Amino acid sequence: MLLVATLLATAASITASLLADEPATRPTARVNGWDPSWIRYDAPNVLVVEESTPTRDQVSFTSRPATIAADAPDPVAKSGAKPMRVDEVNIVHLRFRDADGEIVTALLCTPAGKRGPFPVAVAVHGLGSNKAQVCGQVAPALIRRGFAVLAPDLPLHGERPGSPEVFRHADSLLTQFRLLRRCTVDVRQCIDLAMQREDLDTRGGVSFVGYSLGSLVGSVAGAADERISAMALMVGGAFDVPPVATKIPQAAALLPQLALPNFSPRPLLMLNGQIDQIITRTMANRLFAAAKEPKELRWYSSGHLLPQTAYDDAADWLVKRREQAQAAVRKQVEPPSLAR
Repeated sequence: MLLVATLLATAASITASLLADEPATRPTARVNGWDPSWIRYDAPNVLVVEESTPTRDQVSFTSRPATIAADAPDPVAKSGAKPMRVDEVNIVHLRFRDADGEIVTALLCTPAGKRGPFPVAVAVHGLGSNKAQVCGQVAPALIRRGFAVLAPDLPLHGERPGSPEVFRHADSLLTQFRLLRRCTVDVRQCIDLAMQREDLDTRGGVSFVGYSLGSLVGSVAGAADERISAMALMVGGAFDVPPVATKIPQAAALLPQLALPNFSPRPLLMLNGQIDQIITRTMANRLFAAAKEPKELRWYSSGHLLPQTAYDDAADWLVKRREQAQAAVRKQVEPPSLAR
């Protein structure tokens, strides 16, 4: 993620390669010319999802789990697995094959001892992290407030084969753009997954929580997918990229500062560290300035690792946004009162 700006700065040198991937049909561009067609995908009628009891390795907060084989067998539709209970959280392991043919691994956390359906937040980790670590960060606060949390491994992270260091390398721009696109599509397919499950309540949309790289991905996924009803972006920001990057459609489609304005009028919360040396104040302010109302930016006395209060604040904010959305829906369907 730290070298995305460098990657975009030299994007002009591979314009021809990128344009070779242009989709056959392109919908009308949105606000500021941002074009979501580059992150579209063909969703199956039913996503085949394999559910199982996770291993200790798969829910470890301190280490990367064992990776699956590149030629791992296709997921088989299975449900009803016995969850692993960790404190007040029930956890099941999920696998599905994404639109690009890769197997995506994920964890679904739900409140233990309670019956759904639960409102759900899709949570996406940062560079070099994984699904279990982001669950450890954001799930406890959300679980206590009655939410479920669905967290995938991004490409090259967690159980998925490969090294996250590929994201840092500046010698393969086409690979970088394809990876970021795949991250975005995988998030959207997690929403497909959530909508299939009877234990999750997606009638008012899903919430999104992203951390660092996850916030970059969320800025684009949220703009592209109207099923995301509210977003909390933690330590998110935007690089100052050269104008040439905005002239290449594939590159522009993945720039958070171009995508995020299209999330409006849905609500946005950004949470950032005042002394963050990775996503600096300037970068955070740049992304916030690009976003449109309703939006809010909260600062914490921290670096890139936010304090626990930030997770509680994000959870409280998401609960309130969901309550407001539900109230608005009820108001729309209530019959008008009879005049007396």
